[in-house]
Amino acid sequence: MEAAERQARGLDLGRRLIHGIVAHDWVGIEECFEPEARLRAVVPQENPFRDRLGAHDAAQQLQRWFGDADVTELVSSSVEPMGDRVRIAYRIHEHEPDGWYLVEQQAYLTPGERGIAFLNLVCSGFRPVPD
Repeated sequence: MEAAERQARGLDLGRRLIHGIVAHDWVGIEECFEPEARLRAVVPQENPFRDRLGAHDAAQQLQRWFGDADVTELVSSSVEPMGDRVRIAYRIHEHEPDGWYLVEQQAYLTPGERGIAFLNLVCSGFRPVPD
C-alpha cells in the first residue's frame, strides 16, 4: 500500500472510530482494528495505563468507557494526517446513570493493511457537568 493510500485509509478509520463511539457501534469499532492491533491508553485513574491486544479487546475497552451512556453527543472532533500516522481528537457530552459528563480523548493511530494497527490514546476522564 502506497503512503497516500495508507494515509487516506487512516483518515477514514479515524472518522469511523469516532462515529462508532458516538453511535455505540461496538462491532463497527472492532472492525476498525486489525486482528492483532494494539491499543495503549493513559487515563486519569489510580491505575492510569491500559494496554490491549487485538481488535476485540480494543473495542471492549472503548465500550467499557462509553457503553453505560444512554445519550452520547459529539461536541467536536478532528481527524488529520500527521506524517505516517493520523491524529484524532473528539469531545463528547454523555449522559450516564448518575448525570452528565464531558470527556475528551486524543489519539494517534497507525493504519495497517486491514485496519488500525496501533492506537495510542490519552483521555481527560469523565468530567462532571453541573446541572
